[in-house]
Amino acid sequence: MADLLLRDPSVPLTIVRIAEAIGSSPMAIYRHFTDRDDLVASVARLLYVDARPATSAGASWQDKIRVWMHHSYTQAIRVPQLTQLIASGESDVWVNDSVYLATVLTDAGMNDDRRLAEAIYWIATTALGQAVLDSMGRTEFPLAATSDALAHLDDFDAALMRRVIPHFGATHRHHLTSIVEWTIVSLEAELDGGQSRTGSTSTGATPSRRRSSRR
Repeated sequence: MADLLLRDPSVPLTIVRIAEAIGSSPMAIYRHFTDRDDLVASVARLLYVDARPATSAGASWQDKIRVWMHHSYTQAIRVPQLTQLIASGESDVWVNDSVYLATVLTDAGMNDDRRLAEAIYWIATTALGQAVLDSMGRTEFPLAATSDALAHLDDFDAALMRRVIPHFGATHRHHLTSIVEWTIVSLEAELDGGQSRTGSTSTGATPSRRRSSRR
């Protein structure tokens, strides 16, 4: 089933369509899956959970999060239809991945249940949300079109964006790595007791030092 979806991501995930695609009958499919939801969950679990690259026994929590985000993004790009089904709640495979992320973060020292839930949600929506955007097919950042929009800004805002816009192209080309690293940096700050949701932003420089130290 997963191989079929990878060959043709547009194949509708229905019992009848899958049966037709593999030259079988719906009744034969039902001998393996109780219903469409069971089919979707099984395929999603195979692609997202079972196919996730293993990490070494001594891998840091940061590396485990990196592997999860890169893998989930890659699979989401390959099968955007399945990602949409998971995001819409039609598949409960997200529970399996949430267990993995919860275990990694708990082992790293995140023990507040509310913050743990927020972190899991943040990691997942960051990786999968970017995949949904990228699956739309834009390979380059539209610098020319964006620059044209400067004419509609006042002088101060236009000057600011003229400095920033040229960097968007390079950022877009390496966006996944950048997104993953910003996520790691923010989680490190959270685990270190850095800035809280309602606290001071005085610790804002800490992530930059951490980021530089890994280069």
